[in-house]
Formats: sequence, C-alpha cells, structure tokens
Amino acid sequence: MGIDPRLLERRLDELYAIGAEPGGGAYRPLYGAAWATAVERVERWLKDAGLKTRRDAVGNLWGRAEGTDNGKSIVTGSHIDTVRHGGRLDGALGIVAGLTAVEALLKEKGKPRRTLEVVAICEEEGSRFATNFWGSRAIIGAIDAPEAEMAEAMRERGLDPARIATAARDDIDTFVELHIEQGAVLESSGGTLAVVSAIVGTVHLELAVTGRSDHAGTTPMDLRLDALAGAAAMVQAVESIAKSLGRPAVATVGKLEVEPDQINVVPGRVVFTVDLRHPDLAGRRALEERVRSLCDTISQERGVRLSIRTLQEKPPVAMHPDVRALLARAAKECGLQTAEMVSGAGHDAQILAARCKVGMLFVPSIGGRSHCPEESTSPKHLELGTQVLVKALELMAY
Repeated sequence: MGIDPRLLERRLDELYAIGAEPGGGAYRPLYGAAWATAVERVERWLKDAGLKTRRDAVGNLWGRAEGTDNGKSIVTGSHIDTVRHGGRLDGALGIVAGLTAVEALLKEKGKPRRTLEVVAICEEEGSRFATNFWGSRAIIGAIDAPEAEMAEAMRERGLDPARIATAARDDIDTFVELHIEQGAVLESSGGTLAVVSAIVGTVHLELAVTGRSDHAGTTPMDLRLDALAGAAAMVQAVESIAKSLGRPAVATVGKLEVEPDQINVVPGRVVFTVDLRHPDLAGRRALEERVRSLCDTISQERGVRLSIRTLQEKPPVAMHPDVRALLARAAKECGLQTAEMVSGAGHDAQILAARCKVGMLFVPSIGGRSHCPEESTSPKHLELGTQVLVKALELMAY
C-alpha cells in the first residue's frame, strides 16, 4: 500500500523545527511552549486525516478512526517530548509514521473493522520533571499526583491535576510503535528492519564513597583515604564486569560528584551513579550483585566507606509473541526480512504492556547516534518501516 514519503519527511521536518535550539537539536519539554505548539500541529494533522481528536487529562493526544465492530482499539504512536538538544526522529517518527499509516489505510480501504487510534504521548523522556513515562503511566492508571511545580505547569495548559485518573484506559487491545534503534546493532549487521523481542530491565544505583579530606601536599600517599581514587577503582570495576559478561549486559557510570572539589585537597567524598541493563531479569540481578560485591571489596581494601542506594528499578519486558509474529509477517508480505533484537533503551511499550499487547519495529540509526542533533535514519529505511507498519495495522484492523 502506497504512502507518500515526501509527506512523511515534511512532517518530521516540521516537528523538528518546533523547539529548535540555537546550538542544534530540538527541545520540547513537557507542558512547555514548544511542546504545546507541537501538540497543536499534530492535532491539526490528525483532523486533516479525518480522525476524531481528543486530549486526555495529562495531555496525551488521541486521534480515532471508529471501527465497524465493537471491541478494543488498535493503537500506534509514540512520545512528542524530547531530551535537550534532541534529534529529529526519537518519538516523532512513531507519531508521524503512525499517522501516515492510518491515513493511507483510511484513504485506500475505508472504515476499519476494528477501531484504529494514533496517540501522541505527552511525555516519556523525563527531561523537565522527574516523571519518566508520565503519559503511558497515566494510560495504565499507574501515576502519582504531580509535585507543585508540575501541577502548575499542567494548569497553564488547561489541564486539571485532579482529573489525572480519568486518563486511564482499559479498552486498548494492541499498541505498536515504529522507532529508530538508537544504537548501531542493526546498521552494523546490514539489516533494514528489526522486530523487538524485549526491552531491557534497568536499575539505577547511587554509590557514595566516603574517605577523608586532607592536604594534597602534606599527606603521604600511604596515609591517605582518597575517596576519588576508591571511586575510580569502582568505576573501572563496573566497566570490567559488564565487559566480562558480554552482550547484552551493559553498565554505565554517568554522573560523578567530588567533594570538596579543590585542586589541592584530597577528595573526602564522591557520589556517582551506575546504570545497569540486561534483557533477562536473572542476568540483570547477577550483574547488579557482581557490581555491589566488587565495589564493597574495593571499599574495604582502601579503607573507605561505601553506601549504595537504589534510585530506580524496572524489570525487563518481553514484547507480546503474537504481535512479534504479526510484525514479522507484515514485513515478509512487504518483501523484507527481519531480525529480532532486544531494545537497550526504554520505551512507552514497556509500560503499556501492563494493560495491552505490545510490539515494536526498529529501523537503523545511522552511526547509532540518538538523543543528539546527529540522530538520523535514511529516508528509504523510514519509508520501508512505515510501509511495514501500514501492513501490520491492516492485518490487525481490517
């Protein structure tokens, strides 16, 4: 079924221009001015495509094509917010491709048998408030009351924080999303398209290493309790553990704070974060246990104190086997071979899986770049991915 690749590219360009930053990339933070403009633009597109639109209590935007049969909806889409200096495709592709796919189906096949919906999820990135997956968590009814600053931001957009619970839905059968891989696995293998088998489980740890601040010139090396030297050994240990386990285990130290942070003082305290990911729950727990154990050993050997705090933990989430099979079938009917791969990044699908069947398609990311202005995918791959999404929605809804 034909789609208009030029329209696909033009819409992606229009969204990318909203929230464009002087240093490159775009920033559309939840409930900000650029976010509101982007939602309005997508709403106009949905209406032009003949979809009935509505915004729920947290600002998720829905476009609906009513089916002839009663039953739960088939939904496609993604998130409309971005990280700072974000790229052109993360989130935006899922919305634009979903709209383009549903638009093509309605034009060529008419009213669907099962209700089709396109969703622009209000937030996934957590780049303004500490609210990762705010939109999808609202959809499954697993959301907490917002903090005061966020509640005020909602009111500025005409949303009532007291009505958040009304955003929950229990009438979605399947959610499918087209997304860029955000890594280089698919590109390096020469693949065109991948069906996601699972989304990795993650745990974020905060490690605080406490030693003793001393004068950098008068304290002999053998008498020091250097918190930074201890933390550095732990950082190396974290990397070595993940490397020894091999793919798909990954570990990242992303933040590090040193006190007193002076050139002529032995550091007395260091706090750093560790991000651990693995698609298998047992594997993720084993990775975490090894990190905790080795860092504890290092602290004892160096005479520094160590405390470890869990900041966040999310289990791995498998994509629904029926949806995976259907996506592979859709690709085959479009003349494409697919691989199966694990997503190393988090996505709304892992949250929505608590309420409905979920599935994802990946297209390659050039150079594996994402969350940056260099984020890119070839127009041909974007077109092919959208064509497979059209076929998948057709198989489910017609």
